[in-house]
Amino acid sequence: MNKFRGWSTVFGFTFRQSTGKAFKATTAIISMLLITVIIIINIIIATTKKDDNYHYVPDTDMTQVVFSTVRKVLILDNSGLAPTDYKALSPEPGGFISEIEFIYSDVQTRQELLDRAALDSNSTIAVMITKGDGVYEMEAMIPYNSMVSPDDVDILMNQMIYAFETNKTMQANLSDEQLAAVFTPVMISFSEFGESQSIASMVFKMVAPMLLSLVMYFMFLFYGQLASKSVSSEKTSKLMETLLTSIHPYAMIAGKILAVTALALLQFFSWILSAVIGLYAGNAIAHQIYPEYENSIVAFINFIRDNIGETGMTIPAAILAILAFVVGFLFYCVIAALTGCLVSKPDDVASTQGLFQFPVVISWLVCYLAPITGNGKILSIARYIPFTAPFCLPSDILTGTVGYGGGIAALLLLSAFSLLVIIVAARIYKGLVLYTGQKPNIKLLINILKG
Repeated sequence: MNKFRGWSTVFGFTFRQSTGKAFKATTAIISMLLITVIIIINIIIATTKKDDNYHYVPDTDMTQVVFSTVRKVLILDNSGLAPTDYKALSPEPGGFISEIEFIYSDVQTRQELLDRAALDSNSTIAVMITKGDGVYEMEAMIPYNSMVSPDDVDILMNQMIYAFETNKTMQANLSDEQLAAVFTPVMISFSEFGESQSIASMVFKMVAPMLLSLVMYFMFLFYGQLASKSVSSEKTSKLMETLLTSIHPYAMIAGKILAVTALALLQFFSWILSAVIGLYAGNAIAHQIYPEYENSIVAFINFIRDNIGETGMTIPAAILAILAFVVGFLFYCVIAALTGCLVSKPDDVASTQGLFQFPVVISWLVCYLAPITGNGKILSIARYIPFTAPFCLPSDILTGTVGYGGGIAALLLLSAFSLLVIIVAARIYKGLVLYTGQKPNIKLLINILKG
């Protein structure tokens, strides 16, 4: 452990050097924008829903008093049935239909009916009922330049169809018991046996690894370059020899990698926390504007938490998933630092980045495409491979796909490989002191690792 002594000094210096005013300002501005934008989106959606439901007002008897734009309905009934009393047979007596006047017209044609409705008022519509081959057709017609809302007509037609069907049934000369059986409502329920097969939870288990792996992919590419440049900066500026006289390379590499990892995770989790604050704060504010409003994301999270299984979406699973995320991110920062150790001159920085990006892209594609193809065996193996584990292990733990035991085992394996790569990177970093300016090759690296 003496070889790692002094890592905290390197960590503190690198962290302070990287968290300047620009870093703090960028993190704070984006955090505030996330909170503000998400709250505003919730308020806009709630206001829109409130406006869309302007004509519904709760009544004391639990029915709905409606302020509809439709005031009169002219009906041409060619069904051959007895006229329907739409107000009496409405599914909501005293509700939407209560303020609408229904008049059976004595016209003969569709055009005559439409003309009479147009001349009556700008809140009158025409409804024509005809009998076809085994079906009845009810057509609503809104005159030109009418003030009637199509949404109100849609609601009205649904209730008129219900009343028409009720009237048709009552004319079938059924007994009172038969009529009671016809109009008895049907209650629907279902039960699940064995493992939950909820469609929503299945979709979540498929989509969550894809989304999280995509986030990890961009984080690795962006912050990995920062880790690589942090390690290679002293080499290209000829300061490496001076630094290694006062601190062991293990401590140098570990301090720099941990600083970059902490820097990236601090910024990332600040933005995630801001998004969560904006989501729930916006949901609470929007609920005050429109009491029936609930953000769809919040509702989906609550539903998944209740239906996903024993270990999914629980606090222990969330903590373990965060640890897996952190260790996985640390592992790829270590890989990025290892490529930075191979830089012998400034011109080599771009070429060594390819060595880091190649395993990132391949591992991400494996974990991203596996849920799409439905090949669960690939993910069951990938969570124990250090290169692919960061892309699938956090989501597997969070969704309950892997239990606590399997998650901890994969996490320990990933941690051990991270420490091993730190040691390898430190040996290469130290061994290349005598080869500054010379591009390393595989034979040289093997000799350096042999000591």
